[in-house]
Amino acid sequence: MKTHALLNYLVGNWAGNGRGYFPTISSFEYRETVVFTWRDQTTLFFDQRTEKRYNAGEPFEVSHWESGFIRILDNDQLEMINAQSGGRAEVLTGHVIASAPQIELHFTSTQEINDARMIATSRTFQVTETQLNYQMWMHTTTVDHIQPHLEAVLSRSERNI
Repeated sequence: MKTHALLNYLVGNWAGNGRGYFPTISSFEYRETVVFTWRDQTTLFFDQRTEKRYNAGEPFEVSHWESGFIRILDNDQLEMINAQSGGRAEVLTGHVIASAPQIELHFTSTQEINDARMIATSRTFQVTETQLNYQMWMHTTTVDHIQPHLEAVLSRSERNI
C-alpha cells in the first residue's frame, strides 16, 4: 500500500489519556486531542492540545500545544516538523510500516531547535481504524541516554477524509 493511503489511518479527530514521566520531573496524567488533516497529496497537518494534572482528583490544567506537518518525501520516507507552545521546534525523520490491521510510524529527531536542554527525541505511533497509541522518548543534557517520556491511548472521535 502506498504511503499516502497508509497515512489516511491518521486522518480525523482523536482524544484520549496518557501518562508522562522522566527522571528529572514529577510524573503526571494528561488528556489530549489531536486532529490530522491533509494539506495536499504529500503533507498531513496536525494540531495537538494537551492538559495535565499531577494528582488524581485535581483539575486538569492547560499544558502543551503542538502543531506541525508530516510530509511524505520522494523516497517514501517521512518528515515530521512541529512547533510547540513552549518555543521548541523539532524536525524528525521516519517511516511507516503496514502490519494489518494497523500501521506504525517511527520518527527520530534530526534537529531540536530553541531548547538547549534537548539532545534528541523519538516518537512512535501505532494506529488502527479506531485507536492511536503514542509514545515519545527524550534525551536531554541532564539524562545521559534516551528515556521514555510520554505514552497515550487515543480513540477516534471523528473521521474526516
